[in-house]
Amino acid sequence: MSQSSLVKEFDYKVSDYIAAALPLQVSAKKSSHTVLIDIDEKSLKELGQWPWPRVVLADLVTKMNRYNPSAIGLDIIFPEEDRSSPKNISLFYKKYFHIHTDVVSVPKYLQDNDKIFASALAKSKSVVGVYLTNGAGKGEACHLESAFKEGDFSLRTFSSALCNTPVLQESVKSFGFINSFEDSDGILRRMPLLAKYQNVTIPSFVLTILKSIDTNIKLEQKSLSILDKSISLSEDSSFLLSFYPKSWYKKISVIDFLHGRFDPKLLQGKILIIGSSAIGLHDQLIISGGEKRSGAEIHMTMLDNLLYDNIIIQPAFTKQVNIILSILFILFLLYLLIIDRDVTMIVTLVGGLTLYSLGTLYFYMHHVYISSGYFYLLVMFNFTFISIAFFIVDSYRKRLSTEDLNRSHVALLDSMVHVAEVHDVETGAHIVRTKKYIHLLSEYIYSQKKHPYRKFLSPDMIEIMYRTAPLHDIGKVGIPDSVLKKPGKLTELEFEVMKSHPNLGRLIIENAIKSYEENDFFTMAVNIAYTHHEKWDGSGYPEGLKAEEIPLEGRFMAIADVYDALVNQRVYKRRFSYEEAYAIIREGRGVHFDPLLVDAFFEMKDEFKKISEKYVDHAED
Repeated sequence: MSQSSLVKEFDYKVSDYIAAALPLQVSAKKSSHTVLIDIDEKSLKELGQWPWPRVVLADLVTKMNRYNPSAIGLDIIFPEEDRSSPKNISLFYKKYFHIHTDVVSVPKYLQDNDKIFASALAKSKSVVGVYLTNGAGKGEACHLESAFKEGDFSLRTFSSALCNTPVLQESVKSFGFINSFEDSDGILRRMPLLAKYQNVTIPSFVLTILKSIDTNIKLEQKSLSILDKSISLSEDSSFLLSFYPKSWYKKISVIDFLHGRFDPKLLQGKILIIGSSAIGLHDQLIISGGEKRSGAEIHMTMLDNLLYDNIIIQPAFTKQVNIILSILFILFLLYLLIIDRDVTMIVTLVGGLTLYSLGTLYFYMHHVYISSGYFYLLVMFNFTFISIAFFIVDSYRKRLSTEDLNRSHVALLDSMVHVAEVHDVETGAHIVRTKKYIHLLSEYIYSQKKHPYRKFLSPDMIEIMYRTAPLHDIGKVGIPDSVLKKPGKLTELEFEVMKSHPNLGRLIIENAIKSYEENDFFTMAVNIAYTHHEKWDGSGYPEGLKAEEIPLEGRFMAIADVYDALVNQRVYKRRFSYEEAYAIIREGRGVHFDPLLVDAFFEMKDEFKKISEKYVDHAED
């Protein structure tokens, strides 16, 4: 997991963010130890295209050395002979044009530019670069020796190297690799001080420059000892770079230097780097934040980071530690979830991340980046899993709670219905039939995708309506038997008493559920009990609601209740034939009943008939 490119690149972004938020500061009284002698566009324009004759570079190095710098570093490799040397020009014309040119008039010591350049390098405190590579065609097996030992580091290994011409390489014993090592996202953030070339430990360009300043420099036990101070390094001898503002880097154009157009005080005691900021020479690297810096500026940054102890190390073991820590943290959060400590889990998550972030900042301010991206990403990833698990567990709990509540509802409903059955023996089969009528009618409408009422229905609503339909006449338990069971027509006063049963039903249900939170089940039960005698034209009771003012479940119940009353015998009336019942319901379309429900009823009237014939009075569900 520590090798995952996703985790690595997230960690890169975290380190970039922290570096931007908490840049390591250098006192305003201090300045860079380095000065760039810049092969810039201005110099290229005046001295011609690169590479220049090496006598020009020899002159440049000689003049630089006169200012007694701490060291001179050439961020350039010279792998081929200088073809502008007089002797090489003579050979070129002889080989390609068979022309013999006379260079006798040129003094012998001026005929080989490489020797002139080598002499200038040998007389100065100069360090040259080599480029380490892997793979055929990218370099050669040149001979390199180094006084540095590997120490306790795990180093990058290279099989080939691009070196300077032998005359230059031998004239300067001080050399170092000038490679840059971008991270997998193409951003340069860190640089090593050592690398392995075949069986030789090769120092970096920067480390060799430092050795020319302090001959007692030592690399041992993952630390660098220089100028009487010890600096910790990562396992591969690298450290994270702390870049300075553009104004920090002092530069003098090569052409200005050669003509003496600069302040000599600028060079006193400084490390002078010959390099290029010219875009055309393609020595540009991207650093965090998207800025571009030249290779020479990278070396200058490394030197000042080390000399001012501005380096940040990133120990490799912190990646594994963060992986283990994130797993333990997530397991603890999961444990809190399982034991139903939801609030404690959230507090632990927020508190844990806060403490970890404070720890990250503390270590960073003490020059250690602890690979926090590994912890953050894995916690975020796993917390997403925990959130899903939490949702599943919570949904399961709610389902159990809902099922338990529904069982309570059904038990309450059954008890209340039994009360109604005891009070009115004719009501039992009526209850069964009416709820089945409603279920049949609502299922039919729900199956019709273009029906206007389909959008108001759902499988859950249909089920609730089926379960609550038996409560429609629960208010009749409050009606005296002398009225409820009276054969024949009721008087006006008796009818007013009978008309009170919807309101009695509403009060009974509301009193029964007052200890419960309001929900769809009880809302529908109240609506059915209270509104099933309302009529479409507003002439019904108890409130005289009309049309869509009447809840949909009340309209369903009205047609089911009337149909059942028509086709079954009651103490106060005879049984009507099905044809008579159909005629009455048709007449009631838009008057008593919802027109759309009447239309659906006639589509299913044969099924209604089957239910009425199957569940005769005194039948059980």
